[in-house]
Amino acid sequence: MGGPPRFSRRWVLVAAGAAALLGAGPAGGLLPVGPDLPAEDLRARVLAGPPPFTGLARSTGRLGLPEIPQLQSTTALLTSTTTVRSYRAGPDRWRVDELTPAGERDTYHRDGVEYVWDFGANQLTTVSGSTPVRLPRPADLDPPELARRLVGLTRSDPVSTIPGRRIAGIGASGFRVTPGDPDTTVARIDVWLDPDSGLPLRVEVAGRTDPGLPVLFTEFQEVSLTAPDDRTLTPALPPDADAVTADATDLAGALRQLDAPDPPPRLAGRALVPLGGAALPGVGLYGSGVSGFALVPASRGIADRVIEGAAMAGGVTVEVPVGRAVRVSSPLLTVVARGGIRRGGRLLVGTVAPAVLEQAVRELPTRART
Repeated sequence: MGGPPRFSRRWVLVAAGAAALLGAGPAGGLLPVGPDLPAEDLRARVLAGPPPFTGLARSTGRLGLPEIPQLQSTTALLTSTTTVRSYRAGPDRWRVDELTPAGERDTYHRDGVEYVWDFGANQLTTVSGSTPVRLPRPADLDPPELARRLVGLTRSDPVSTIPGRRIAGIGASGFRVTPGDPDTTVARIDVWLDPDSGLPLRVEVAGRTDPGLPVLFTEFQEVSLTAPDDRTLTPALPPDADAVTADATDLAGALRQLDAPDPPPRLAGRALVPLGGAALPGVGLYGSGVSGFALVPASRGIADRVIEGAAMAGGVTVEVPVGRAVRVSSPLLTVVARGGIRRGGRLLVGTVAPAVLEQAVRELPTRART
């Protein structure tokens, strides 16, 4: 693929987690960090959207999730280290590359259309349409994007100023969001941003079991506040590459179960959230903000394999009227799988207390409507 010169990758030789986790500046702290600014002003800067930029970021997840069939790539984003290179000219013109030892997978977004270039498969996919719900992807771990999503979900929660840091050569100012709902597992969301441009540079999320230890964090290693040129944002197909088209619903993977029953109108005291766009059968969102959870249909075989894997990973059995269910809790995410029933199984996933999803799985209908 064409494009500008690659960023230096010498930082990958550093021991995993050292610089990113500590966010330390040079020895002696000689270079200035960002000033303490009003937290509400910083939150407003994040919600306003980032300026144009190019950058290289690394994200680390330590959520301790078990292996889930057909969701391996998704759980990897939350349980390992992901490297992304981002180019952003505006909200509707951007590109994010996931870098791996085997190559890269690039996502382009131009004027409402997405393109996915898979280096390993030598294939460019043009994606048509959209879905209101999708699985997480590497582009979501870009610091400005993760900050926008999390701060948007918690815009009514209290914020406070936290000490600045030096990140990617920039003196960053910070603020903390403290979710107030007692049912969420999220203890804090910390964001550091460039006080001049408003560009988020680092995001940390910590759970309530150990608020001092971030279990998901992403940070720029290198960043430039310059807009990428148009050639970088235009997919260039090599002569021997394949070009295909796909509907967004066809790429939903494990979320797409054509014969799934409709989600119940209410679970665990939370109403089903109305979703626009192309609906995915059986998928439902309940609650709001970081206190919400998702209901995802699964085949009986997948559900039973998740239950078996969860049991080996220390999962807790949940008593249900029909079939069987297991809960797995990490510092941030709670997952409940239900299987052993005639028509498929269900997964419940959310940043909510285990008791919430245990109640929800007990309320699920035992059989589909006729």
